[in-house]
Amino acid sequence: MQVERQSSSLLTMTPSPLSGGAAGQARPVSSSALINPTPQTARQNAFPDAPRLSSQPLRYNVQLNDQLTSVQQAENFLQTTEKQLLKLCHSVSGRAGSGEIQAQAMSLKKVLGARQSLSAGTVDRNMQVSLTGKAQVNFGLRNSDALVNSGNSETLMFSLAGNRRELSAVSLGQDASSNNSVLRLNQALGQWGIHATTRQQQVQFRVEESQWSRVSQHLSVQGEGERFPQGQFVPLRPQAEMSLEDVVAAVVAEPARAGNYLPQLQNSLEEITHQRSQLKTSKASVRQRIDSMATYAPKGSAEKISARLGSQLNESSETYAALATAVGAQANVHALTVRNVLSAVKDA
Repeated sequence: MQVERQSSSLLTMTPSPLSGGAAGQARPVSSSALINPTPQTARQNAFPDAPRLSSQPLRYNVQLNDQLTSVQQAENFLQTTEKQLLKLCHSVSGRAGSGEIQAQAMSLKKVLGARQSLSAGTVDRNMQVSLTGKAQVNFGLRNSDALVNSGNSETLMFSLAGNRRELSAVSLGQDASSNNSVLRLNQALGQWGIHATTRQQQVQFRVEESQWSRVSQHLSVQGEGERFPQGQFVPLRPQAEMSLEDVVAAVVAEPARAGNYLPQLQNSLEEITHQRSQLKTSKASVRQRIDSMATYAPKGSAEKISARLGSQLNESSETYAALATAVGAQANVHALTVRNVLSAVKDA
């Protein structure tokens, strides 16, 4: 569920209406129920619910409020996806009719197509949750081995077009190691948010999902005739790792062959279950932070505290008076006198 978050500079005495939701539609919420919840309701809401976050956005600090919202959005999306995917897996494993399988796959495809909006960017293509960072896309490049394998020294010019054309160059040495080449590539491609890593002796890349559309269509390279041709830019055609959305789209296109995709569907289901388990840990951490926050003291506590403090001061009035006199005397002593006394003590 998306939760509207408001700036601290917009605090008023009137609660804001709840907006957002799985489909982005507003739902009316009783202001009296939000401002004056019953004790029973307060006990049931161990984890802050969306209406309270929306109506009282400054009940917690901004960082905690963002964390609460991210956890809720990720949990709601993963729960919806898990239910739809579980139905599809049962239908495929039970060898249901092609029409039923296709209908369920289309329903799941619709949910996955709205992933970015429903999860507010907290869940990536591989159903992995990112509460603090931004969703990433893992991809490979054509002839990526040529980028890091040892060869003659060469300067590569990368181009990223789209709304505007940007260039970035990197010089690869003749005897450079794979790790050194990857480091240089990251220096050249990092300005576009592209990061390269070496896994199982293969170079893999990742980029923020917001940049993926541009990178996938407009990334090209030009060399000096060693690794890549000279005088012309060659499209690299990045290829993203297959995601759950890709698998479901294949099932929609060929429901009769859905059994071939059952392993991938089950792997995605296991990943979603794992991510929801991780979210439970995040929820527990949030609850601890909320419990550790100061709460309003009961009625009359201020009078009791002041009376207790007055009693303690009366009991230690002599000690307090002596301490006040000592502090006042020190404040009136000249700094030169203090230095002389300390010097005398040191010489003694």
